Amino acid sequence: MTNINFLNSLRVFLITLFLGLCVVPCLAWGDDLDNDDSLDLLNAWQGTSTGASRIPKPISQSAENITVLTAKEIGQLNAHTLADILDTVPGVQMQLRGAPGGVAFTYVQSTNYNHITVLLDGISINDLGDHFANVSAIPAQIIERVEIVKGSASSAWGQALGGVINVITKSPEQRKLGGSVTASIGERTTADTRAEITGTSGRLGYYLSSGYLGSNGISPNSALSLNSNSTYAKLAYALPGQGEMQASFNYYHTDRGTVYSPDILDFKEKQNVNSLLATLALNKPLSDSLVLDIHASHINDRQTNFDTLISSGSEWTVFGKSQISAVKASLLWRTENNTLVGGSDYEHVEYTNDSSFRKKDRWGVYLNDTLTLGPLSVSPGVRFDRTGTGDQVSAAFGTTWQVTDTTLLRAYTARGFGVFQFTQNVSPEKIWTSQVGAESTAIPYLWLKTTLFRNEIWNVYSSRNLDPAVPERRIALGAELEARTVPVFNTSLGAGYTFTDTVRTIDDHQVYESARHTLQLALRYDDSTYRGVLNGRHVYWNGVPGYGGKYWGLIWDLHLGATLLKRENSSLELFFTGHNLFNGKQFMDETLPNNSRWFEGGMRVRF
Repeated sequence: MTNINFLNSLRVFLITLFLGLCVVPCLAWGDDLDNDDSLDLLNAWQGTSTGASRIPKPISQSAENITVLTAKEIGQLNAHTLADILDTVPGVQMQLRGAPGGVAFTYVQSTNYNHITVLLDGISINDLGDHFANVSAIPAQIIERVEIVKGSASSAWGQALGGVINVITKSPEQRKLGGSVTASIGERTTADTRAEITGTSGRLGYYLSSGYLGSNGISPNSALSLNSNSTYAKLAYALPGQGEMQASFNYYHTDRGTVYSPDILDFKEKQNVNSLLATLALNKPLSDSLVLDIHASHINDRQTNFDTLISSGSEWTVFGKSQISAVKASLLWRTENNTLVGGSDYEHVEYTNDSSFRKKDRWGVYLNDTLTLGPLSVSPGVRFDRTGTGDQVSAAFGTTWQVTDTTLLRAYTARGFGVFQFTQNVSPEKIWTSQVGAESTAIPYLWLKTTLFRNEIWNVYSSRNLDPAVPERRIALGAELEARTVPVFNTSLGAGYTFTDTVRTIDDHQVYESARHTLQLALRYDDSTYRGVLNGRHVYWNGVPGYGGKYWGLIWDLHLGATLLKRENSSLELFFTGHNLFNGKQFMDETLPNNSRWFEGGMRVRF
């Protein structure tokens, strides 16, 4: 396996080097690129988001707690997958296993990993087994933007009890041909080699990305090896007059180790995953104020776990297959002061595992509105879902008030649900979430955002319950604070802290494995030629006593990059990352320790 990984890395690395040498002569004679504009924090809430209510609107009119990551911020991280990106977001806790591309569990404000719905261009990628979203399957290279909604978004998306992560992929560039080739190599033959091409000819635009990610396992998880391949393609056709049709295809395959515990569990597990997503979409303005949007999609996910008792060599397999065929349609009506979207989602779902087969037809209808009255915006929403395990009504109401040009207030409350045990006839989990918050740049050179939240969840089935057979009710009270400075001499600081106290109401006992403290720190430098990001993070996991969890101190990562030669559409870039620089320990269970210190580096050619 070492030879296979090395040859894959070497092949693409040599191709990248060859392309780099080819473009060096023309780059050397070209003018430097104009410096990118620094992040303007005074306009931090003027960006657009669609993740919360399916309405494209300024974040200043979004009552929900939303974090948006731009292409520039993503590019500074030298990230391999979506999991690496989310690991830097305040209020998000990531449990990562093994090398980049390994199994990753995503928690938002200490809700469970299967409470989060992950969307790829508006299509859910959560599986049917337990609503798990494989965020390691989405390469960072294809991502243009990430929108994270913290709190229930069921009035727009259905089962989105704990929030939504909406990933917007890259669109075709408006030139004949462009692209990039990237290769990196790290310890234990950890390799990431990728290529992308993009362009537009006439009305037809295209984007294609393909790559390999592999590792022989990062110490101390040396048994958690990984070999994965992914391909993503998008075609966009501009219709005569107005409107656009899009088609996309996403394929992902991996073989990876997920658990290796010879001393404590006497158990190891390897996993084979195959996933395919195909979509077809139409966006067509019917008038100046009315837009029709239709999406059709099909998902086929197949996962097989190969389990072994190490001492005896006894082996068995666990198999699961999800198939989801869906059609979504909506109408967006926009006037000067009002934006209204209504639509319907239909899914035919089938799930097969070792012991059962189940299929259902699920559908939902929704209506979400945003009304703007001067500095005040009001956003009501409602949705009805027929889930196959009971009908659900979700509602939301939010408001924002721009007090001054530099200060914004938010308030939001919502009811939501989640169906996390598809093969069992149990009632969906439900939530009532409430938030109040403020965002301000009143202090010169500083952006501040604070949110207070309360999440009440009931019908919770978990092995952590007082009685696992009896559903529980939980209440989480918390606060989140984010701060960021305007770049001075190309340097900026960022910080985020989240506190959550989660208790079960039956005895007011804290819920284990619900993180109480999350801290994110960042030091950034970017002068358009050289860049660097130093990230520090701490998660106090509040693990089960006796499980050997360790979570003191911070995990520090350093990302460096240098664009040595550049012109309008071409550049040669070198990058380097040091992970866990001080060998920190941060894990909730000693059978799943985090990676120790390791390094990687590579190069990227854009053309």
